[in-house]
Amino acid sequence: MADIARSLRDLYDPATGGNAFLIDGLIEPERLEAWVRKGVLGQTSNQTLFLKMVQAGHFDDDIARLKREGKNPTEIFNILYNREALRSAEVLERWLSPESALLFSRETDATRAADPQAVIAEADQLQDLSPWLMIKLANVGPSPEAIRAMIRESVARRAREGKSRLVNPNITLVFGMHHYVNTVAGFIEGLEDAKAAGADIGSIRSVNSLFVSRLDTAVDALIDTRLQDSAAAAAELRLLKGKTAIANAKLVYRLFRTIFLGEPLHDPLGVLAPVAEQAREYGQRFKALGPGAPIQRLLIASSSNKKPGVYSDLIYVLPFFGPYVANTVPVGTLEALERKLTTEGIPRRDTIFDPLPWIEQTGETIARWEELVLAGGGAERRSPDEVIAMVAEEVLAPAGTSLEQLTDELRDKGAQAFARDQLRAYEIFEAKVKTL
Repeated sequence: MADIARSLRDLYDPATGGNAFLIDGLIEPERLEAWVRKGVLGQTSNQTLFLKMVQAGHFDDDIARLKREGKNPTEIFNILYNREALRSAEVLERWLSPESALLFSRETDATRAADPQAVIAEADQLQDLSPWLMIKLANVGPSPEAIRAMIRESVARRAREGKSRLVNPNITLVFGMHHYVNTVAGFIEGLEDAKAAGADIGSIRSVNSLFVSRLDTAVDALIDTRLQDSAAAAAELRLLKGKTAIANAKLVYRLFRTIFLGEPLHDPLGVLAPVAEQAREYGQRFKALGPGAPIQRLLIASSSNKKPGVYSDLIYVLPFFGPYVANTVPVGTLEALERKLTTEGIPRRDTIFDPLPWIEQTGETIARWEELVLAGGGAERRSPDEVIAMVAEEVLAPAGTSLEQLTDELRDKGAQAFARDQLRAYEIFEAKVKTL
């Protein structure tokens, strides 16, 4: 009989740190504590989520007081954001061990994300606030080389200055395989520099945040356009909906295992060829760092269901159980997962290695899809390699784009949205000061 998990704690494997869940969003310390006691291991936020709290009036009294003290909107934003981050960090520190915790991830200034030196300086300052913070370093900059150098310098700078507490980086806005390998390269180069400076690199906690839902949203829209032009391939095209992000993430996880666990890279269809050599190179460099080097866990991010009633609420949760995998989910998704755990139970098995069930995902097939994902057998399936190859040939090429180009566009749009929301928060602060 299969080993059945009935709670978040049952899903977590402390030996490999797998199936670790974080709350995506800012919530009251009391609610966070309740979730941590159930098995949540961290929390993350961003400018957009913080803006929602500002718009809801949570900080009106604080804004008025800080304005009276002579603070400008930028200062008010950071004072309040840091306060909320530290409140959460204190809850995590109270209830979790440093070995299992995934800390609170605090965003750097989205309006300066393309200025590497500004990001490096801010990451240094933010890490001084608490060792229970991870500092988000966005995959944004003038070039891949600049992004890699920014991550490297953020990791190594404090080591060269003789500080015992190094930056805990959460690499964000990662969408494509090329984003993943490039940002991991920066992390490993930072570890090399920090170790050369005499630092204890084993104290670093880090994740690489792969955004998933937005990729499916973009590809599904292209599939809809393609369906209007190609009736002959309609059945196969409909089957591809809701599968690109999952297949892409499973391939990125394969890269993770090559780099951090030393596994040979399996690439039967050559879909990983553009990044394979770099993945193998940095796998060797990570191995050379020795047994104390910290594994940068893969974090599934942007994992809420963007098509409720069509796709499962757990579309970006159930396929990603496995060693060293974390998942940051909004409270609503976490509640859906808890309901499934308590009412049905979830088999304890590593679904991230499985091919994808080859069924059309609709409101009528949600239960069947969940069953097939968790069981790992039954219906016809496609490997993630096959899915990505089909998407490239049948969807992206006819649209005049590629997976690399599309994920670059999604990254840039995400960076622009975060910056826009941060500036919007400043505007709201100004408006509230005039009316409070």
